[in-house]
Parts: sequence; C-alpha cells; structure tokens
Amino acid sequence: MSISNNDVSFERCSEPGLKGLPLQLPHVEPWAKTSVWMYADVLEDRVPFDAEEFGRRLMGQGVQTRPFFMGMHEQPVYFNMGLFEDGSYPVTERIYRRGLYLPSGQAITNEEIDQVIQAVRKTLAEFRQD
Repeated sequence: MSISNNDVSFERCSEPGLKGLPLQLPHVEPWAKTSVWMYADVLEDRVPFDAEEFGRRLMGQGVQTRPFFMGMHEQPVYFNMGLFEDGSYPVTERIYRRGLYLPSGQAITNEEIDQVIQAVRKTLAEFRQD
C-alpha cells in the first residue's frame, strides 16, 4: 500500500492524518505546489527507537516502508576509498537513522491511506503531544 503523491492524499496524511505525532513531516510552503516523489518522515529524538524499528513495527501492521538513503560518507565504496575522512555530517547521520519513507504511488485508495495513517498513529500513540 502507498501514500499517493497527489495533493489530496498528501494533505490527508499531513493534516490532520499524521499531525501531532513525533514526526518531522514533509513541508510545503503556502505559495508552492507539492510534487511528492517519496513521503519522507523523520522520527523526533524523543521516540526511543530508530527508523529501522519503526519500519518493523509498521510492517507488522501490513505497511511497508523504505529507509532513507545512506550518506555518501558512510557508503562502503566511498568510505573504503578514504573519502570524507575529515568530515563530520551529523545531520545526514541523524536523518538516515531516524527517517524513513512511507509508501507512495499514484494508485493508492483512500482505504489504503487510512490504513497507513492508522498504523503510524498506533505505533507512535504513546509519544503524542496533543
């Protein structure tokens, strides 16, 4: 199941679907029109598990996710070449470990969107701030 990249589905997930949860959601400026290729979310630091565990918990409810792309400095081919040795990339490392993509696509139904929203809400319910 997927979250569509059309405006209606994006808005259903962001407002009010996933609002109030300890997630950094995709942001679109009021003057901009979204073209969501992937629906990216980052767990806030107060959530005591990482994106890998979050994905496992969602999979247990029938929702597939995908991890964020690993930073270039951590990719084995570049790391083994000695590139990025002197760099520090804490933002990249944080979002890689705390972020994931919820499924996205054009063919999703409203029922599937609701299932994704409910699974995320259930998984993060104890960490809400209302």
